[in-house]
Amino acid sequence: MNTKYACKRLMKYTVILFNLLVSVIPPIYSQDSINLLAAQFSEPARPAEMIYLQTDKGIYETEEDLWFKAYVLDAKTHFLSIRNRTLYLQMFNEADDKIVWQEKYPIENGIASGHIYVDNSLLNGDYRIEAYTRHSFFADSSERTSIRRIKVLQNINMRKKVASPLRDKGFRFETFPEGGNLISCCPSKLAFKATDGHGYPIEIQGALYENDTVVTTFQSSHAGMGYIRFTPSIGNTYQIRLSNDSIYSLPKIYPQGMTLRYVGQDSTHIEFTVYQNEGQPKQKFYLAGQLRGTLSCVAEGILNQSAGMKIPLSAFSGQGIAVFTLYDNAIQPVAERLVYVHPQKRLYIAAKPEKESYMTREKVSVKIKVTDQNGKPVTAHLGVSVSDPLYRNPTDILTHCYLLSEIRGKIYDPVYYFNKENTNRHEAMDLLLLTQGWRRYIRQSNNSISHGQNPVFDDIIGVHSTKNKKFKNQQQFIKISNPEGKSLLVSTDSVGCFAVGDEIMKTFRGGYLYLKPLLSDEYKPILNIDDPFMTINQTMKMKEIVYSLSNPDTPKKKDAHRYIDPSIIELGEITVTGQTGMVCRDKHIGYLDSLVRMNLEPWVCEHGYLENYLPGFTHHHNPAYCPHAFTAKERNIPIEGKVYKLLKCKYYDNGTFIVTDPRSSIVYHGPQYTDEELLRINNMWRVKSYYGAREFYQPDEDEMLSAKPDFRNTLFWSSSVITDGNGEANITFYCSDINTEFTGQIEGIGDGGLLGSSIFNLRVLKMPPMKQE
Repeated sequence: MNTKYACKRLMKYTVILFNLLVSVIPPIYSQDSINLLAAQFSEPARPAEMIYLQTDKGIYETEEDLWFKAYVLDAKTHFLSIRNRTLYLQMFNEADDKIVWQEKYPIENGIASGHIYVDNSLLNGDYRIEAYTRHSFFADSSERTSIRRIKVLQNINMRKKVASPLRDKGFRFETFPEGGNLISCCPSKLAFKATDGHGYPIEIQGALYENDTVVTTFQSSHAGMGYIRFTPSIGNTYQIRLSNDSIYSLPKIYPQGMTLRYVGQDSTHIEFTVYQNEGQPKQKFYLAGQLRGTLSCVAEGILNQSAGMKIPLSAFSGQGIAVFTLYDNAIQPVAERLVYVHPQKRLYIAAKPEKESYMTREKVSVKIKVTDQNGKPVTAHLGVSVSDPLYRNPTDILTHCYLLSEIRGKIYDPVYYFNKENTNRHEAMDLLLLTQGWRRYIRQSNNSISHGQNPVFDDIIGVHSTKNKKFKNQQQFIKISNPEGKSLLVSTDSVGCFAVGDEIMKTFRGGYLYLKPLLSDEYKPILNIDDPFMTINQTMKMKEIVYSLSNPDTPKKKDAHRYIDPSIIELGEITVTGQTGMVCRDKHIGYLDSLVRMNLEPWVCEHGYLENYLPGFTHHHNPAYCPHAFTAKERNIPIEGKVYKLLKCKYYDNGTFIVTDPRSSIVYHGPQYTDEELLRINNMWRVKSYYGAREFYQPDEDEMLSAKPDFRNTLFWSSSVITDGNGEANITFYCSDINTEFTGQIEGIGDGGLLGSSIFNLRVLKMPPMKQE
């Protein structure tokens, strides 16, 4: 077969496509063809950033702190992104999709970290945390993937009472021709997938029939997936008959066309075979490979009936799903195949405790070593947690960044594909890409994809306006204050636009920012402030939620070795009730409330009379009728529920008066203003600043000597463990009173965008009783 091909590494020649910068070496063949192919490259655009959320564990009891670390990554390179400065974070109750937490946090060099308080009012069940930046999503209907699912319980002992994922009685069977289509007389691989109504796999077996004759039998080999090899012919009738008596027809068989078959890969090359059926003229074809939206290589060959092609793995810079698209002689896309490349390119994280086991309350030291696939030390930014394995969440940075963010739909048990103990993980991954990553190539115009503008910003954005024409198109000033009384000024531009930047939010971090126009209230200035969360929520309504499906059949650690000293009483649920009191407000709102009560409400004079409370009642008389009127020396705020005196008089034309209605036992009940009413009265607005920073609690040596019980189920959390030039770091912490095998989970990012995760175990034994002399 007269086949020639070449792989063009994209290094020097520059092509601009969808605002994508691609570099290529001068090709062996026609440069015009390669340029034209690059111009036809139509992989859908993706957001510039992706976010991975790491949490200290996966199950939380109410009244705990949830600690998180957000990795904001460049979607193509997986380097930490420096595009954005603000992370928007929400937590939803999945039972009713209601928001139970909503705050924003500062991003520093691609990393944001903080905590969420798991309120006692939260019901048992599943919750999800979603994170956004300005560049992490489009205002369109694409999927939402920056999600971390957790479980909330009133008490860990209730976890068995929370329903496990339901297995639906429904049955769904789908087939996926390799490359997109079945072509008559071309050897084909037909992948299949069987699931229930919730997407959980069902193992199956069956047979392929050609004109009522069995061609081959088959069975699923992983998670309800498998494949059938055969050569279809357009003149025959095909059926799949499963052991459950279900019968399915095959996808359409095309009389002519080209198809792409993945043969396999070794340490240096990826091998493909391209087919077309007999009778078609010899033609040139092209095979383009891209990784995460970046065109990596273009190969060219001549096709008679079949042609082999090898693509060097060196064309792809990192680990991930490579998308190969086959183009015909007219440079029209005809087939597509997904292949997983470089699974070895990752961080290798080793964690070794100083000892194999520790006593309760003993100090622990763990040495961490990080290398690349060649054993070279790597400087890495890690998040580390050590917790009771009952609370652990198995999803990690590898499954999220390499699978959940790349393939549409919910993926069952994604951890399986990265667990080196699963010897068939590479074959299973290929089945996943053949089925869930499958698509028939439908050509779209480059200009037909509309993603909408980025809907949120890093700063607080607003517009200052007034109906008074005298002050239109003039620069104005706005006072920004925090609850502690600190303040500064920001100015508008000539059309009234202003921004409260991230540096101000960092300076005034925690609580609200209060904004007051300095233009006199008589001109009725108005501030219109954008609410980014409102914009985000409106956008997210259009998007499907994507997350992994856990494997409910995965063996769980038993509780048999979990021990707490019986001399220590662990309290169950306690409910404390009390009388409803005044609304708790920050200092600034309290100050506004005092101003309103002083200026607009009743007051008490130095003689103990309540003024301005009931119409016509005053101890200081009305100066319009009485020359004896006098000004109060004191104006005190009345106390809610206290008894006061009132006085009402009748005035005569000669300036005299008589007391007509003295009251000595009036109980004062003043109006209660909402925060919003107080803000409007004072012509002010408020917005949330960055959520306040806190540190994860770690007891010191003196606290470990205390007799106070220690029920910490998370012994250690740090979002910022950074290895040195030798790839090493050390962490230390104290054990609690819980006697069990704790699990340490380490995740992070290193030089060159390498990602990695690792698990280590730590055995904690019961402290022997102290000997009495």
